[in-house]
Amino acid sequence: MPGDKSYERLSSNQANHDNQTRVINFDKEVDYLIIHLLRNCHAALLALQAFTPYQQSQGLHMTPHSRALRLRSRTTLALCLASALAAPVWAADVATTDVATGTALTQGTEGSGPSDKSGAASNVTDLGSVNVQATTRKDTAAAVAPTQASLTITQPQSVISRDFIENSKSPVADFSSIAAIAPSVTGGISSNGPGLGETKNSIRGFQDGQFNITWDGIPFGDTNGPTHHSTAYFPASVIGAVVVERGPGTASDIGQATFGGSINLLSRELLNEQNFEAYTAYGTWNTQLYGFHADTGAISAFGDTKIGVNLQHQSTDGARTDNSVSSNNGSLKMETPLGDKTLLTVNLNYNRESMNALDKDNGLTMAQVAQWGKDYSLSGNSFLANCTCYNPIQKTTTMDYVRLQSDLGNGWGIDNQTYYYDYTNNTISSNTGNVPGSGLGSVTNSAGKKIANQMPGYVKLNAYDVWGNVFRGTKQFDAGLARAGIWLEYSDTHRAQSDYNLLDMTPNYDQKAIPGVINGINNIKFDQKSNWFITQPFAEFEWSVTKDLTVTPGVKYNSTKLDVDAPVNQTARIPMNFSKTFDATLPFLTANYKLNANSAIYAQYAQGMLVPDVSLFQSTNATETNIKPQRSTNYQFGYVRQTDQWVFDTDVYLIDFSNKFAVVPGTTSQPVYYNQGGVRYKGIEGQITYMIGYGFSAYANGSINRATSNSTGQTIANAPDSTAAAGILYNQGNWNSSLIWKRTGTYYALDNNAYKMNAVSQADFNIGYTFLHPGLGAKSLKVQLGIFNIFDKQDPIAVNPVNATAGTATYGQANAGDTFLFQAARSFMLQLKADL
Repeated sequence: MPGDKSYERLSSNQANHDNQTRVINFDKEVDYLIIHLLRNCHAALLALQAFTPYQQSQGLHMTPHSRALRLRSRTTLALCLASALAAPVWAADVATTDVATGTALTQGTEGSGPSDKSGAASNVTDLGSVNVQATTRKDTAAAVAPTQASLTITQPQSVISRDFIENSKSPVADFSSIAAIAPSVTGGISSNGPGLGETKNSIRGFQDGQFNITWDGIPFGDTNGPTHHSTAYFPASVIGAVVVERGPGTASDIGQATFGGSINLLSRELLNEQNFEAYTAYGTWNTQLYGFHADTGAISAFGDTKIGVNLQHQSTDGARTDNSVSSNNGSLKMETPLGDKTLLTVNLNYNRESMNALDKDNGLTMAQVAQWGKDYSLSGNSFLANCTCYNPIQKTTTMDYVRLQSDLGNGWGIDNQTYYYDYTNNTISSNTGNVPGSGLGSVTNSAGKKIANQMPGYVKLNAYDVWGNVFRGTKQFDAGLARAGIWLEYSDTHRAQSDYNLLDMTPNYDQKAIPGVINGINNIKFDQKSNWFITQPFAEFEWSVTKDLTVTPGVKYNSTKLDVDAPVNQTARIPMNFSKTFDATLPFLTANYKLNANSAIYAQYAQGMLVPDVSLFQSTNATETNIKPQRSTNYQFGYVRQTDQWVFDTDVYLIDFSNKFAVVPGTTSQPVYYNQGGVRYKGIEGQITYMIGYGFSAYANGSINRATSNSTGQTIANAPDSTAAAGILYNQGNWNSSLIWKRTGTYYALDNNAYKMNAVSQADFNIGYTFLHPGLGAKSLKVQLGIFNIFDKQDPIAVNPVNATAGTATYGQANAGDTFLFQAARSFMLQLKADL
């Protein structure tokens, strides 16, 4: 509420909303990124000194904002202390041991060892022998495959390497567009251009929020429901690999949505040798990128510590009118051996993004397209509601963790990861900016009088802080590997929206009184605080039945306590205070059998769980909603084969989704939810890369997918019937090139086979040449040209139907008011990268 300390994050936007449309000064931003780490250490100490027992005895108390700052400071201080303590450690012979297998593993090769799952020096994602980072070898199918699976997997998997990210994607790509190459994965196409606007993925028809996205094994996402913002955290320059897993995994796979699968992002590998890489790019819509990535290599004076730093700035005018975006990112990763059997990893990430965009962007009607064009969005006209001056958005995020991995001897090992991440979205938006041509309107002053020729709008906040810890312990027995651990996570969320006159940023008192809270008119749309506390203990045993057969039974208990404290709850606009706990015990059973050195089969039985999100408790009848968490039961079987000439895998799956949420009949206006029936997902998937010779290779993947309601037998909304991809790649000498095509099949925009949408496809072409020792002390200079959407297709990629109310006579029928978003037009990017 106005005057509440919790609104401090909005103050700069309210006072300087027009300044947010300007491009951030890059020099100052880089300075901020560089000192960010040091300043946070000092701030952490100051915050921990505040509010001592003496101060509290004098009547001073922490506000919620101060309490969050103090808790955040503890995490920051832990990161600082870990870095400081690690620096003076020397280790003469560093051979970090993977406690899962007892074999030596080079620092930083996350997941590239032969072990499965969570040993101290392996990533939570099993990558088997697949090389997920960039490689200089290009003469095998595995070295050039855009996607592939490991021979040791126990569920369908697509590993996307650093090579593919660098050679076949836009340099400003986000993780959503990278992951979209995998079979059964859709999305990744932004109407504002490649990587220049948020996009969502789906996996087999499971929508964003129904599967996990992780960073080095840490699940992250929004805390009112685990959805994701593809441009808010990690640009392509800091991603070492993306691993798409189509299934809940094993018991040790953690996350808020262990339900429909996971998209796992891995940070870049640290190099053993010193290297400095400067890069820049320029392309269509005045899109610009420049930055550097530096590796110290192993610093012998500091125990072979390795540090990697990446700083970058990117900006664009955007494919859609006046949809400019400017972002700055800084990341630091450090690995320090503590003796010869312990590895300390510190990873810090910061991202700041400023943009002009519609907050509620449903696109355009076909009549509006005919008048304004498919790319119309904002304008520079201050008399119109879609002026950039009334629609600025700023997002700031961090993601930090400390990881300690150690071989304790006698087969025992530990792997502990402590993390903190946050997200702050400050949005200012006009009320009717999404209606082209809409102009000035009326607002209400404190006396209740309507004033014409003003600009009604709102200020919105979505901010959360998340703290967590993942502990894994392993014990190697003759019969196999035992693994047990626990994941704990706590979130603190504040979401609010208030109405303002955007001409002078004075309150617009257009909201009705709230009984028991505010007697008269007010400008508060909602003010909601929430928390969750997640507890996930797990245990599993990787049983080596024979040298070729591994069977892994496991169990996980998932408990999530959801608390909501809303002076003004969203939608219902009444006070709401409740606490609910959702839990389930989830069994797992997987098997992998190596047929020979080049092929394997695998099978999986696994259950997943999805916790209800806050939106289900936002009606006046919310206390009457009594639901169980949604559950999935997965049955999967697959085959993998790898040779130097070709890599291939295929799988079939059957997933029963139960406890689907539905609205109790007669409560549509103020819904009460209950568990009704479910959905059955089934399909077949495959991916293949074949080495043709002379540097050429061919790639293809595909899927046939079905997702039907158990009660009606009809297809659910937004579940494509198929996906397909194909490509030709060239890697020989100093040349690299790729032509990649991806198609998402037809789907229905509404449940029960209603409102069918056509397939969407896009083809991208990249060609690059690397000059060796070009002069000026550079080791190499790579020049690469990318052409994206080469056939200039601008088909609809999303629709918002008018007739979307089930049970009505017109349900699913086309309407002139239906709005659409479209593919961005063909674009180009020229990039230069110099290794110094």
